Amino acid sequence: MSLSLLDGYRASPQRYDETFAAPGELRPHWRRFMQTLAAAAPAQLAERMALVEREVRENGVTYNVYADPRGADRPWQVDPIPLLVSPQDWAQIEAGIAQRARLLNALLADIYGPQALLREGRLPPALVYGHRGYLPPAQGIRPPGGIHLLLYAADLARSPDGRWWVFSDRTQAPSGAGYALENRLVVSRMFPELFRELDVEHQAPFFAALRASIARHAPRGDGPHLTVLLTPGPYNETYFEHALIARYLGFPLVEGSDLTVRDGRVWLKTVEGLKRVHAIVRRQDDDYCDPLELRADSALGVPGLTECARRGSVLLANSLGSGVLESGALYGYLPALCEQLLGEPLRLPSVATWWLGEPAALDDAWQRLDELIVKPVGTSASQDGPVFGRELSATRRAALREQVAQQPHRYVAQEWVRLSQAPALDRARPRQLMACAVGLRVFAVATGDGYAVMPGGLTRMAAAPDADVIAMQRGGGSKDTWVLPERPTASSLSLLRTTITLADLKAPRAHLSSRVAENLFWYGRYAERSECTARLLRVALSRCAAEAEEQDEGSQPVLALAQAWCLVDDPQGDPVPQLLAAATQPERGLGAVLQQMGRAAFCLRDRLSIDNWRTLNQLVHDPVLQRPASLPDAFRWLDRAVTTLVTLSGFALDGMTRGIDWHFMSMGRHIERLDFLALAIDNAIASGQGGLDWLLDLCDSTVTYRSRYLVPPEWLPVLDMLVRDDTHTRSIGFLLPKLLAMVQKIEQLHGPFASPLLEGPHAALRELAPEDLAPDHPALRQLLRDVRRAVHAASEAATHTFFTHAQPRSQLPA
Repeated sequence: MSLSLLDGYRASPQRYDETFAAPGELRPHWRRFMQTLAAAAPAQLAERMALVEREVRENGVTYNVYADPRGADRPWQVDPIPLLVSPQDWAQIEAGIAQRARLLNALLADIYGPQALLREGRLPPALVYGHRGYLPPAQGIRPPGGIHLLLYAADLARSPDGRWWVFSDRTQAPSGAGYALENRLVVSRMFPELFRELDVEHQAPFFAALRASIARHAPRGDGPHLTVLLTPGPYNETYFEHALIARYLGFPLVEGSDLTVRDGRVWLKTVEGLKRVHAIVRRQDDDYCDPLELRADSALGVPGLTECARRGSVLLANSLGSGVLESGALYGYLPALCEQLLGEPLRLPSVATWWLGEPAALDDAWQRLDELIVKPVGTSASQDGPVFGRELSATRRAALREQVAQQPHRYVAQEWVRLSQAPALDRARPRQLMACAVGLRVFAVATGDGYAVMPGGLTRMAAAPDADVIAMQRGGGSKDTWVLPERPTASSLSLLRTTITLADLKAPRAHLSSRVAENLFWYGRYAERSECTARLLRVALSRCAAEAEEQDEGSQPVLALAQAWCLVDDPQGDPVPQLLAAATQPERGLGAVLQQMGRAAFCLRDRLSIDNWRTLNQLVHDPVLQRPASLPDAFRWLDRAVTTLVTLSGFALDGMTRGIDWHFMSMGRHIERLDFLALAIDNAIASGQGGLDWLLDLCDSTVTYRSRYLVPPEWLPVLDMLVRDDTHTRSIGFLLPKLLAMVQKIEQLHGPFASPLLEGPHAALRELAPEDLAPDHPALRQLLRDVRRAVHAASEAATHTFFTHAQPRSQLPA
């Protein structure tokens, strides 16, 4: 073992070490990995850290820490060194988690069903009814298939004696499985040979079981089966995970506003009309799901969803009210409940917990407060943090006792368990390992014969090596988790493999929700606006910089256009600093438009390819937007931006099928390009001075012009090429018929909305004669203005018809 690699590793004798049985003595299942790591050149470790960080950044993997100024752009923290779990440890964890999931599902069925445990005194009523996760409207709801807890997660910790303990149950909307998947995709690429050699257990069977379980238990009727993933939206801390899992499983990613309830059933609002939803994988807390019967101030839920669950017309994973089990107060009762409900002893114990709603437990806990942690029932460490008894002064101890005495049933005291430690690359010294506190979140899904457990799960790291609490909202990180098999497995690296039948080939494509259609439309518009802005800034800066030295006559018309495009504030001032700011400052000009494009793309995360997303991320987070830039920096940046935006346009042209989603995005691009082109030509005509080289350069038409004409730019050939030419992709004569054709294609499927608005300018364009191509001809100026009015009106019509549904549309099928 390389001494330099372990210079910073400080094993604590008070913690269980996952890697070392004793100083210098590796545990058997870690030997091969650590030997390979030690044999690597020191620089390779720094390279692996940089590769992981770049992969996370380019894949757009984020976790929103609300106090972090980076907000939704905070990169997910993943360490390249995985946590290795031995076959013996995993066998114990797997059996214990599967049993615990069965127990909690049975407990939910009783709490919201016959309530025999409450009547018999095996559960105190205050423990259930006093928990804010208990939902009276969910009483009596029996979910389809009788499965309340379709998904389950538990947070585990290993105590210094090597035993695994459960210290938290996740039953409402368990998060983390998507991050575990992303960690696997990233880290397995860092150590591909070791991953294959160690024959690491794969995660694919878990996700396949999830999809199969939903299909098995969901109700039928009203067309093909449709499962959606319900997210609170892009500003939720785990939105990236929602988008990843939705795309991975093939479920539409929806928000509450995308769904509506009619006749006791849930429907998805699409550009095609309403489509029946049979199952919802929800990532919202219970009380936010239905403002009608649950939390009235929720803007995230679906009014009437509780009634649909009551009727059994939709499968909810998990069922409403399952948050009542996220209570440490239950832990002391679980061993006896397991014996009664399952007829077997509890395999995986919970951390010793005192529910302070019992007077005897409150007194006992206060006697040993130095050894305990006090926290509200059902509150995670990321919210109101736990209070460590050993850290309290006499005054604070008395104040806490008084606070708890007011509502003792809302508090628990738990035994303080020191978390185990595992090696991680030191970010400050990436050629060395450091010890960090770790915990393991494990996931289970209901199957036909119990629960299947994801091999591994999500290893979470504390923010500091000596931390006692792991919370992602406090800056914690993560690791991949490698479960090593007892014997070689036959699993494949291929994820979610399936057999496609003839019926699948004939099945309709995924439905396009109105919200997604709107985001596609505006993503297209902002992408085109970004390219137009970058080209305009490049031309304007080059002309103004040249004018300062050579009195370039082309600066005045292009500056007039820059002012019309809101890039220059003071036409009387020095234009170069204003243009430089518009080019390089993140909140102005190009940077502001790129941010808008990034926001629209963020809402489409599940629909963009990895290459598309990486290219977009590199553009939006370009270093030039993070610091003051010089004029040469700005020119290099604008060249880079134009090239990248053209690449993104190529992704849309060659990488998307010509479905309805492509038509909405392309409609947005064509509307924006036509608007800018007509404005640019009209401004060039209005300026009445300067040459036309700048206009050809702006419209990416210089090479085309030179290949056709051997004379300097003149009005007649330039206007013919930019207005009438139906073969030139930067011409109104090409773009307007294309836009009209797209609109008509959408209208064939969904009825008329905008073609009459475009037909007038289109007819005028066809009637425009070559002799009309003069700067002072009124027909030309009128056409340019009519084109702009028409595309603005078409944009409004699309918004009213498809996005806000302000126009009458067909609703429920007869």
